[in-house]
Amino acid sequence: MPTDKRVILIPLAVTIVMLLNACNLGVTQPGLPPVSETPTLPPPSPTDTPTATLIPTVAPTFTVTLFHSSIPTITPTSQWTSCPGIVISVTDTKKGDILHVLRCEDGLEYDLGPLAKGFYAVGPNDKFMVYVTIDGFIFAARIGSRSMYNLFNLAREHEFTVFNKRVAPDFQLSFAGEGPIYRLVIVERNYDQKRVYELPVSITQ
Repeated sequence: MPTDKRVILIPLAVTIVMLLNACNLGVTQPGLPPVSETPTLPPPSPTDTPTATLIPTVAPTFTVTLFHSSIPTITPTSQWTSCPGIVISVTDTKKGDILHVLRCEDGLEYDLGPLAKGFYAVGPNDKFMVYVTIDGFIFAARIGSRSMYNLFNLAREHEFTVFNKRVAPDFQLSFAGEGPIYRLVIVERNYDQKRVYELPVSITQ
């Protein structure tokens, strides 16, 4: 039976066109933007990127102070340019006060004590000293002698108010008169009281 060649060619042409469209992946449809394999991002705007502001920091500075300790030197008596006659220094110990006596004219040095807390004064002729304890005993000694003599007991006299009220005295010692007889003047400053005692010539000369 005869066949129409045009009928056979039309389906064949449609088939070929469909196969070509399926194999050609690069063909794009009109009106659509071309497809890219790698996506492209828009460039960042200045506001999108945070900016770090550097704040200058000051490192702490340390000042090192060097302290130089020096060893005290003891100056011998012979090197003194001026010596005030009699020098007495007091050292507080567990047993009592130690009086260190220095006589400048010949460099004689010695200690007295231990003694109870008290007040001292050197005679105007630099030949004797007086020591009054806080409990009222008056001692006297010749400079150069290690013996002290108990002359008076102020607490027993009951003349100073500090002893009657059991208050610590604040004595100020001075001397009146001229040799050979000297008098010890005691002023108690808490109650402004004054007493005068004559000292024996055997100690003051």
